[in-house]
Amino acid sequence: MWPYATAKADPTGPDGWQAALLLRAAETSKFGLTLADARQPDLPLVYANEAFKTMTGYQAADVLGNNCRMLQGPETDPESVAKIRRTLQLETASTVLILNYRKDGSRFWNRFQLSPVHDQTGRLAAYLGMQVDITADVDRIGLESERQKLETLGRLAGGVAHELNNALQPILLYAEMLEQPDALDPQAQADCAKGIVENARFASSVVSQILAFARRDGLEDGDHEALEIITQAVDFAADYLPAGISLELQGFDAAKALAERRITVNRTALYQVITNLFKNATAAMNDRGRLRVGLSLLQAGLDPVAGESERRPAIEISVADEGCGIDPKTLKHVFEPFFTTKAPGQGTGLGLSTIYGIVERWGGRVAAESVLGEGSVFRVLIPVSSAQ
Repeated sequence: MWPYATAKADPTGPDGWQAALLLRAAETSKFGLTLADARQPDLPLVYANEAFKTMTGYQAADVLGNNCRMLQGPETDPESVAKIRRTLQLETASTVLILNYRKDGSRFWNRFQLSPVHDQTGRLAAYLGMQVDITADVDRIGLESERQKLETLGRLAGGVAHELNNALQPILLYAEMLEQPDALDPQAQADCAKGIVENARFASSVVSQILAFARRDGLEDGDHEALEIITQAVDFAADYLPAGISLELQGFDAAKALAERRITVNRTALYQVITNLFKNATAAMNDRGRLRVGLSLLQAGLDPVAGESERRPAIEISVADEGCGIDPKTLKHVFEPFFTTKAPGQGTGLGLSTIYGIVERWGGRVAAESVLGEGSVFRVLIPVSSAQ
């Protein structure tokens, strides 16, 4: 029998007063506390405090001797359960947000922290679980998320209408002028036809970017040698740089640091990411200036994915311009769909948001830094393939 499995610690025994005080602290804690015996099969609970019983509706007779999985239900996320399982296998600590069920069947969001407890010899003896009901916070965050989704959808619809209208108005105007050919000389007719073609192409580019933005989750990824495919993407995008832009590469000769490193990406999508970053940078410099592209390996570049105890290495691609910079208020919105500071007809506002969506799908991150009057730096972090 575990010494703290009951509420009767002997204060007269060795270190008895410390044990009684510890038990009292656990019993009065506002957090749910449980202790699972790691020396027995299936990790049965040997202790549960009052806060746990109040939170779950279970009494001591219901939980002692049983595994804590009794709190799981039909909508509990399997990945959260898998993370707990991996934590137990690795004998490490972790914190998991998991949907649990009370005895009466009602649901609650549990911020579950699991920590191993070792005995004096260093052997694993138990697992301490701490449960916090954060249902109210999750509901609030969920409502805010839905509100933001509606705002983004409204901005998306408004942006589509705005950009297409910018293209359609001159098309209609030029077409009406061409309906009266006798009033136009040959050069004016040619100018009208040219205007129709240019605006039609712009409308087509808007539609193409919207489709790319909407279908970004349908791209098939493959395993690639990192230095090779990133170099190819940079070479591809460099072909479209204006004559007034000079390209400076930094870190691309660091083959030793990147040797045999691989990333899981879609080639076409990576080309699009680099091209969009180059377009954004050249626009910021009005097609004249120095564009610096950096490549490096970050050994601890990304937060751990579920079940991993160490930060994941990542390949960092940085694109820096010498433009006018972005003010802090605007910088917060640069990755939002259809957000643009360009004049009507000069940009759709989908370039950076498309980059963000693509890189996030790869498990990576995108960040932007800027100083007014000095330029901006966009950093893309792509995780090294997990097989390495």
